[in-house]
Amino acid sequence: MGKKDATGAINLDSFLDVLTCLQGILMLVIIATGIDAAQTKVLIPTPIERQSTKQPIYLECRDNLLFPLEPAELGRQARIQMMNISQQNTDQIQMMQALSTLRVTNDYYEVDLSYYMLGQLVLKPRADATARGFELEERSTFATDNYMVRLLNKMDVENQRVVLVVRDNSFQVFKVAQRLTFLGRAELGVEIFDSRELLRFTPQGVLITTM
Repeated sequence: MGKKDATGAINLDSFLDVLTCLQGILMLVIIATGIDAAQTKVLIPTPIERQSTKQPIYLECRDNLLFPLEPAELGRQARIQMMNISQQNTDQIQMMQALSTLRVTNDYYEVDLSYYMLGQLVLKPRADATARGFELEERSTFATDNYMVRLLNKMDVENQRVVLVVRDNSFQVFKVAQRLTFLGRAELGVEIFDSRELLRFTPQGVLITTM
């Protein structure tokens, strides 16, 4: 409370000083709140592992680039070409020689036929595939023209889902692909692989995980 001076009037200087300090503190709180609000980012939910009946579209995040994986198509090509060789060569030695020169590839991957004959579809990156990988800018949006946006725009989100196969040295491109998939309202699955781990699929093109 204020104190009376010698004339009997109440001196409110101390009370006004308190109000001034409170006003300054409130201004600082308002400024700090405004700064925090301006820096708020959109939170993307972490993908939850669950069973899905949707057809997977596999993409590999490697060397901070995006590579389309087409295991079902490569498996189909390997099956057809190996059947042709077995039908054209009745001699076992000739068949082995023909198989030793066979290569099943696309622009990004090559089938390891030694694993395929054991019932597994193993895809190895082609040595020249890096030059064909797709970059994703960190600030990419649906207005950006890049491979991921074009894929999401044309995919059937009711029947297809995106599965990101993420190498442990490529989380930067993964975060961009994850955000774009979330904005595209597509179902997302994520599998983390060591940078040297083989990509194994069933002959039908379903990813085999160690989890």
